[in-house]
Amino acid sequence: MSVFLSIEGLKHSYDGRQVLEVDSLELIEGEILAVIGPNGSGKSTLLRIINLLEEPVAGEIAFWNGARLSAMSRKEKRELSWQMAMIFQEPLLFKRTVRANISYGLRMHRVCKEERGGKVHEMLRMLGLEEMAERDAMTLSGGEAQKVTLGRAMVLQPRLLLMDEPLASLDVPTRKSLREDISRLVKEMGVTAVYVTHDYHEVLEIADKLAVLLDGRLQQVGKPTEVFGQPANEAVAEFLGAENLFEGSVMSCREGMAEIDIGGTRMEALCVQPPGSPVKVLIHPEEVVLLADSGDAGSARNRLPARVKDVKALGALVKVSLDCGFPLVAYITLASREEMDIEPGRVVTAVVKATSIHVMPYVGSGR
Repeated sequence: MSVFLSIEGLKHSYDGRQVLEVDSLELIEGEILAVIGPNGSGKSTLLRIINLLEEPVAGEIAFWNGARLSAMSRKEKRELSWQMAMIFQEPLLFKRTVRANISYGLRMHRVCKEERGGKVHEMLRMLGLEEMAERDAMTLSGGEAQKVTLGRAMVLQPRLLLMDEPLASLDVPTRKSLREDISRLVKEMGVTAVYVTHDYHEVLEIADKLAVLLDGRLQQVGKPTEVFGQPANEAVAEFLGAENLFEGSVMSCREGMAEIDIGGTRMEALCVQPPGSPVKVLIHPEEVVLLADSGDAGSARNRLPARVKDVKALGALVKVSLDCGFPLVAYITLASREEMDIEPGRVVTAVVKATSIHVMPYVGSGR
């Protein structure tokens, strides 16, 4: 797979205050890159720079056609920008029919009437909008309006689709439905996309690659499961909603296996930090296995006597808050709760494999 777009040494500032720093980032042709971070982290600024709407103070972007940002003329930028499409959080529609709205970009590109009609008809079909093609766009619901906005962008068959929190103002069921439409269309049409969001929950469903921006600086890039499973630092782990994140100290380390003290409790984990090192320890709740007694736990090295402090049903899963000498959260199934009679006050054994514990250097602020 070929590199579609690459960024090197990108920096941007407003009024002398640096708001964005991206040392290196590559976008592979045909993939969906999700960029996540809290409000003010530089996500929208990054999109605007890629879309040639702002000029960075430093750095280089190499585009799919071989053009480099530092060497492009105004005309080349205009031609390149016509190969991109952008969708914003709020639908931007005209007081015309759905069909006319989807057709707008094609008119701007001076596509002939016959070809334009065929493209619009096909996009209406792909999005299931045929029956509302003649409706006034101003009468649409938020989800319907954003779907029309998606159609208007995709009918142009852009090389690059940029999306700036396109689902943020929609309710949960509508977000899920439209997220599926975006993913399907991008893949079917062979478009490359950058999807900006502050909601890490939707990333696993839509993204091939994930980039985390915090305080304007790119912290980590990788497959979503890798980033969620092995965050690069404490700041990334906290942003991604880590529930079991502890301060610890490496007591001993031999051949990549360490004994780590967490609040007076010793646990074994894979670790390369030398003895005496302060660390942050991440234990994913779904990796914590609960046993009704201290029986067989397979090859797991860590068996912790625990008392159940609280139990909360979360749909198909149950969140169990434990006291193991330090607070620990486990997720179990409804069936497991009933089978083991998990209720507050119950004494259980919490089992965690050494390979399921992610250890990070502790630098105080996490940044």
